[in-house]
Amino acid sequence: AAAKVVVKRLSAIHDLGEMDVLCTDKTGTLTASSIVMIAHPGVDGRDNERVAELAAVNALFESGLKSPLDEALLTHIANHPLSGWTKLDERPFDFERRRVSVLAQHGAEPPLLVVKGAPEDILARCTRVALGDRIVPLDAASRARATEQFEALGRAGLRVLGVGSRALEASRTTAAVADEADLEFAGFVAFMDPARRDAGRALALLARDGVAIKIVSGDNERVVLHLCESLEMRVEGVVVGAEVARLDDAALAAAAAKANVFCRMTPPQKERLIRVLKQHGHTVGFIGDGVNDAPALRDADV
Repeated sequence: AAAKVVVKRLSAIHDLGEMDVLCTDKTGTLTASSIVMIAHPGVDGRDNERVAELAAVNALFESGLKSPLDEALLTHIANHPLSGWTKLDERPFDFERRRVSVLAQHGAEPPLLVVKGAPEDILARCTRVALGDRIVPLDAASRARATEQFEALGRAGLRVLGVGSRALEASRTTAAVADEADLEFAGFVAFMDPARRDAGRALALLARDGVAIKIVSGDNERVVLHLCESLEMRVEGVVVGAEVARLDDAALAAAAAKANVFCRMTPPQKERLIRVLKQHGHTVGFIGDGVNDAPALRDADV
């Protein structure tokens, strides 16, 4: 307790001594969790206040627990109050859809469904894009330009959300998941979350003591690889959640023996990775602080 550690289960001390694999979440664990929104570009690459406004409307009216990204959005918009907006309905975030939708109305305008979430998922549901005052089809060239922009932001180590919207009928007061289609792409919101100053040294000390480190994150691979570079952690292999979904347990164990970076992982996939590692003789630790980490924390030895 003097070292600011309280052990609830005494056998965990022995497990800790036997641990040979540590799976660690990224956000708030390896990063400082001092998240600031630093860009909100439209598809033309220039910051667009409409993108920030729509993302903030979504964050403001989302009834679930506010994420650090939501808090950063609301902090950014604090000097420009979202007056005139009222909430009608929402479709909460879940880790399968990877997005949250809010149905809101500004004054007497038609109800607007505002959707924010994983950029690739938002783009896949958009058919139109705002270019200045014009709304044009989201053709292959515009889609490629938006994808490259998203990837460039990721390579710079920024966490990125996509933002889209869709006007619904004036009589609508509820929204359904099926409405998250035929969206108008607004742009991206990008956030900086630097690495913790002590994280690189902690990982190096664990590796020195024979503990294999595996980063297991819901974020995309570009952001995670940038973090690995910041921490001077050697990347031995990358596996994404879509691949994990296709692998049986034996194939996942083989992949986990080689790879040390797992990206775009859902909570059940994190839990499954822990279980597979344990089944193959490893004593597995897990560290994370998000609600999405709860299943993996429960199943880990430490």
